[in-house]
Amino acid sequence: MTETARLPQYVIAGLGQTGLSCVRHLQQQSVAFKVWDTRAGFNVSEELAAQINADITCGELPHNYWQGVTHLVLSPGIATDLPEVAQARQAGVSVIGDIELFALAVRQPVIGITGSNGKTTVTLLTTHILQQLGFNAVAAGNVGLPALDSLQQAADVTVLELSSFQLETTRSLALWAGAILNISADHLDRHHTLAAYSEAKQRIFDHCQVAVVNRDDSNTMPMSAVETKIATGLNPASEDFGWDAAGQTITYNGKPLLALADTALVGLHNALNIQSALALVSVFSQDMTAAAQAVKSFKSAPHRCTKIADVACVSFIDDSKATNIGATEAALQGLAGSVTGKLILIAGGDAKGADLSELAASLTEHVDVVIALGKDGQVLSDIAEQGYYVESLECAVQQAFLLAKPGDTVLLSPACASLDMFNNYQHRAEVFQQAVKELSA
Repeated sequence: MTETARLPQYVIAGLGQTGLSCVRHLQQQSVAFKVWDTRAGFNVSEELAAQINADITCGELPHNYWQGVTHLVLSPGIATDLPEVAQARQAGVSVIGDIELFALAVRQPVIGITGSNGKTTVTLLTTHILQQLGFNAVAAGNVGLPALDSLQQAADVTVLELSSFQLETTRSLALWAGAILNISADHLDRHHTLAAYSEAKQRIFDHCQVAVVNRDDSNTMPMSAVETKIATGLNPASEDFGWDAAGQTITYNGKPLLALADTALVGLHNALNIQSALALVSVFSQDMTAAAQAVKSFKSAPHRCTKIADVACVSFIDDSKATNIGATEAALQGLAGSVTGKLILIAGGDAKGADLSELAASLTEHVDVVIALGKDGQVLSDIAEQGYYVESLECAVQQAFLLAKPGDTVLLSPACASLDMFNNYQHRAEVFQQAVKELSA
């Protein structure tokens, strides 16, 4: 049998949610595969082994593992520069991800959304608006539902949240509309440079019909040729989407469209998020009045600048999803003007290679007290005018409450990943909420 005629033989790398969705997809396609999990000590249960029904290798790979393999499907959490991945490439194996498998199988229109911050909000909001306009729209990808699993739902439109990890192994995704919301330092422990991170994000535009861009941010502009662009921004604009600062209103083609106060979303960063969602929807419906009306019934996703409690007239806000510098800067700028008393920031964790000192200007401008914790938190307490370093999130909440007076606000917006101290950012938020609850116990 010649090299070009050999039957497909896939390796699925990773046994998390994404990897298992790849298992199901290849089983449905009757494609031969085996599974590799990078964790040497990973215990594969009898139930999981029966579900996979294929050869499973954990940790170190045996000699000649890549012989006969045509495709390696990497889960997003597995770095593309691992020695084993390099060996696969040397053996002529095509390295792809689940989004590439999705791109080859999907038949309905797809919207794609990426960026350092705001991806989940815009993905869910875009899906909500489309649903309110009568489309059977499904949100998938990095937002929760694996993209491959969404193929079973026969949607009119699939709205994908796409991470840089997913995009770097994707080459065939042809979007009806796509957006890079913003670019700020994130995942530099994986991509090593901001340029490489940005380049991965730019892959979203490779086969995109309509690009949604921020006219004020060159990082959101496509580097490849895109036929049509729809612009957003936080300045007045006679075309596409703009912002009337005096009226705190989103405009469309120079006319008032939606007052931010009429939505459940707060802050200028969310004014941009709403504009991006409306712009993406406009590819499918020109009724922007109805689309704007739909925004009013949208409820923000948890752990994204969400007020969780008032204790003794002190407000507590959960922004645990802020896992990078840009997200925390967006929260601080978005809350500016709405905070009447002191703003006390709880932050810190694993900075993922980013330089937290870049937050210094925002801390000086917007924050009265910083209470820091975690692996890289000491940097934040050191650069703050009034900074404290504590050993746990519970201690941070107690310290914040001791320093706060009625009318003050305590914001958890870590600017860091959570995995140095917590299972994930949701677990971090749960610990924060429980600590706040105990203040009034």
